[in-house]
Amino acid sequence: MKNEQPKNAGQPKTVSVAAGNYMSTDNGMPSSEEMEQAVVLAILTQSTAICEVGNRLRPEMFTNPAYCLVYRAMLALYQHEADIDMLSVEREMRRIDPEHATQLNGLAFIADGMLKVRNARFIKTYAAWVIRCWVLRQAIAGMTARMVEAREPGVDVMAWLNASRKDLEKLEEEFAVHSTTRTAAEVGDRVLAEIYDEQERRRAGEQLQITTGIDEFDHYLGGLYRGELLVLAGRPSMGKTALALHMALAAARQGKKVCFFSLEMTERQLISRLLCTLSGVEPDKLRFKLMDADDQQRLDKAAAELRKLPLFLNYCSGCGLAEIRARCMVLNRKHKLDLMIVDYLNLVNVSADRGEVKDTMDLALGEVAGGLKTLSMEQNVACLVLAQLNRNCETRTDHIPMMSDLRNSGEIEQIADSIAMVYRPEQYGELSDPVTRESFYHVGRFFVIKNRNGATGEVRFRYNDSLTQIYPYKK
Repeated sequence: MKNEQPKNAGQPKTVSVAAGNYMSTDNGMPSSEEMEQAVVLAILTQSTAICEVGNRLRPEMFTNPAYCLVYRAMLALYQHEADIDMLSVEREMRRIDPEHATQLNGLAFIADGMLKVRNARFIKTYAAWVIRCWVLRQAIAGMTARMVEAREPGVDVMAWLNASRKDLEKLEEEFAVHSTTRTAAEVGDRVLAEIYDEQERRRAGEQLQITTGIDEFDHYLGGLYRGELLVLAGRPSMGKTALALHMALAAARQGKKVCFFSLEMTERQLISRLLCTLSGVEPDKLRFKLMDADDQQRLDKAAAELRKLPLFLNYCSGCGLAEIRARCMVLNRKHKLDLMIVDYLNLVNVSADRGEVKDTMDLALGEVAGGLKTLSMEQNVACLVLAQLNRNCETRTDHIPMMSDLRNSGEIEQIADSIAMVYRPEQYGELSDPVTRESFYHVGRFFVIKNRNGATGEVRFRYNDSLTQIYPYKK
């Protein structure tokens, strides 16, 4: 077939390359225009995807000038914390290179490709191939220059070899995602400096950990810490969400920036729960009963407090781990989050991040828990994840939850820094402690069954009828 010239200058050639392959440019250098196109399409499909690649993938790594310009515009918007959509990208393209943007007619040239990339879950793979091809091009160009030097009669062989080796070492560093190998001395010095800095900040009165608002619980855990994962598990209607919202409010009242990712409740439901918690107004009055002037006054006061709190709500029903990760990264970049809460683990869409459902749901949940732990460490935020227990405890006489009741308990037990089980005896008709005879009326029980950095044990708390407010347990 006879080759045809593109209609517009700078317009990309139509290519069809299987993932993992690369083609050659006109000068014989490795490239993958399809992967370059996939990167920009993925970001247009899901703007938060640029968080996954923006710190590593650079515009000069693109071979196609059109995709390079689009990515430059996206990167500029990302660095200025501006929204990334088709209109803003086109506007930024015209600002960066008016002539080229006019030739391309904005993003019109890429419209036909929008059907190729329908989500952004593989953007790291796309970017990796673009970077791979760029590294190979740099290597070929460098070796070509060195080959010319090698033909010189008086070439210093050792100097030539050293220079060639340095060229390759530099490319190795470019290709590596992160250098994770450190000497024990390097790590020791850095960690010790961090510990001493934290001690000084504590002496100055700064509270580094995030307290939960439940003193006895904090007694065991010391609070919530950046880079650590706490799993709070229980059967339905045991008060998991109530406790999580209580902890979110307690953290926000400390000035900590908190994001609550809800995969179950809508924004209205979440806000209603928070307003009831802060005001003491019964939820029924917000749903179907009449309120009096006092109720409205208390709700207005609660709303005024909410406006002052650094608390972010993110409704993400049907989201997979990749979407939660992207949203967290964007929020953390803009607001420097201290705590993220995911409600709840079992509702994270495991098929959204994979082409197919995992062999078993349990294994998939373990993967998600591992991903959230990694996210908490990478973003340096504390992470609280709610999880639902299986029905095994329903069949036991005492109904007290155990580690084996947690789906894929082995993997989650290994991943989590702390695991706590919540249990309301009233739900099973247990009205008093069988040993002390203390009343279980409106009493909840926490079982800290794993604590990587401290002791385990039982914590009790009290709650109101609607389970919107949590109180300290006092005999």
